[in-house]
Amino acid sequence: MIKKNRITIILVNYNNTNDTIECVKSIQDSKDIELPFIIIVDNCSNIKIISDDFLFYPNLKIIYNKKNIGFGRANNVGIEWVKKNLDFEYLLLLNNDTIIEPETIKALTLPFSKDKSIGITTSKTYYENNRNIIWYGGGEINYKRGWPKITDFNKSASKNGANTSRYVTFISGCTMMFSRESIIKLRGFDNNFFMYCEDLELCIRAKKNNLNLYYEASSIVYHKVQNSIKDNLGSKISGLKKNNPNLGFLFYNMKTNQYATMKKHFKGYDFFIFCLLYWIEFFFKIFYFVLNGRFDMIKVGLKTIKKNIHE
Repeated sequence: MIKKNRITIILVNYNNTNDTIECVKSIQDSKDIELPFIIIVDNCSNIKIISDDFLFYPNLKIIYNKKNIGFGRANNVGIEWVKKNLDFEYLLLLNNDTIIEPETIKALTLPFSKDKSIGITTSKTYYENNRNIIWYGGGEINYKRGWPKITDFNKSASKNGANTSRYVTFISGCTMMFSRESIIKLRGFDNNFFMYCEDLELCIRAKKNNLNLYYEASSIVYHKVQNSIKDNLGSKISGLKKNNPNLGFLFYNMKTNQYATMKKHFKGYDFFIFCLLYWIEFFFKIFYFVLNGRFDMIKVGLKTIKKNIHE
């Protein structure tokens, strides 16, 4: 039997049940909307997430993957379940390490009624541990570099930047609300990507399908930025930093998926310019890492080159 629910939310959980519980509790506090139906896709966590953890929330389904299939693919599992089992109007993909404001979800739905060409909406996103600093304030893709530029990233929100609602060309996978029509057309993320750049590829594909992307500044999300770790002094190490123990994993997946995205969507001169800038930056980064003692990145670099050549 198909269950009718106007708004459905998908959360992917991997070894961080407490964050997922906190996220669901913030969803429960939402105002001016029917309580959303939540699907939690557990990516084969070491400690299995259980239904008893969520007895406080009435509309919830847990899907258990038999192995960790990555962020995009796990969301796709949830999307397929939703399409088969729920009659929905909007579908929100939300990182489980987020906390939302009571008005967040309602605000994400409003742009759809103003412009039927909008396929995806997103929120202003602050760091959870510093709610004055922007993590995502809207984004634009630099197609020559094959990479997005985030407005007001690591800064306070500015009047004409993160505080202004507007059309964008890049939406972070942290918060993506789709209309029913757009998610059916797009089908979700590219299953070839294990992790990273799946949102970049989806945004390019959405624009090619004549779907507009909209950043709603009144919709607020706080992100814990789960992939960050701390060094011996307690400072966070994240991203492509030379002292990040996960640098090899991040670099390989980011750079191979970035390359695959641009090769998939661009040809001829546009792809040539991208490749020129991509490989200059690629070898510069590898050289920088090696100079700073990350000799392991030589092997990662060779592995990345081999992957890209055989794409």
